[in-house]
Amino acid sequence: MRSIKSKAFSLLEIIFAIAIISIITMVAIPKLGKSIDKTNFVKIKSDILLIRDGINRYKNNLILKANNETLDTLDNDNNLLFRKVLKYPILSSMTQKSGTWNKLSDNTYIVWIEDKKNLKFMYNNLNNTFDCDKNDENCKEFTQ
Repeated sequence: MRSIKSKAFSLLEIIFAIAIISIITMVAIPKLGKSIDKTNFVKIKSDILLIRDGINRYKNNLILKANNETLDTLDNDNNLLFRKVLKYPILSSMTQKSGTWNKLSDNTYIVWIEDKKNLKFMYNNLNNTFDCDKNDENCKEFTQ
């Protein structure tokens, strides 16, 4: 007689595999959350730098063309933000999700850092600056 070998996993092997997978996920998930937070932080800093660079480029183009025109606003639309200074404008979002931008007034914008934490930026058309309140701790963190 021939002996029939089983090709299935034993219960002990399955329990061992599940234990290893659960340990890995317990370690990986908190690190993934921190990684997502850091990604949003870098995105916001990048957006701020791109906007400031766009303002400088726009102003330099006016100077090169000997044009006395001023940049009164950064956009004419509430949905596509910074359209005048960015090649690819930022889409306005009504959600308070981290990394999203909203327009409050003609020259005031808000960026959401976290779900309930935000940072307000104002464009000053007299000296062409795009800044937040320097006394705000978050402002220092994002503009250094």
